[in-house]
Amino acid sequence: MAQIDVAVEIEISGAAPADVASVMFDPAREPEWIEAVTGVEVIDPALAPGARVVHRGRVLGQELTWTTEVEAVHFPHILTLRITEGPFVGTVQYNIQRSGTGSHVRVRNVGDPTIRFVPASFIAGPMKSAMSADLERLKALVETQRAERQPARPKV
Repeated sequence: MAQIDVAVEIEISGAAPADVASVMFDPAREPEWIEAVTGVEVIDPALAPGARVVHRGRVLGQELTWTTEVEAVHFPHILTLRITEGPFVGTVQYNIQRSGTGSHVRVRNVGDPTIRFVPASFIAGPMKSAMSADLERLKALVETQRAERQPARPKV
């Protein structure tokens, strides 16, 4: 089966990389911005190589579980996770860089679907659409949190 390599990017205005990473790198917050994730079980709570999380979710109407393990982390810029068990085995990398207006965020999934009867070409398109929608939710969440932390401006 052909390997899948899907990447999506977004700009998050006014947010420092640490603001984005505080949401994006926290597995407990995944259900807030990743539509397919309905719950997580953090096995190893440290954000360090080897830390594992079991994710529960719903994809194409099917209940699924998958396990990730931190492969590398450089807070607040890079988090690489190895997906060790589930419907897709490979890596997902979160990359957050400062941009002129805030942060440039990129997510890349590379790996092999374990569902053998579905061609990779049928998975990549919907996967890219889902990842893009997830980043839009992340953007809205981070920008809302940032606005809530801003002190109110006095009326003139």
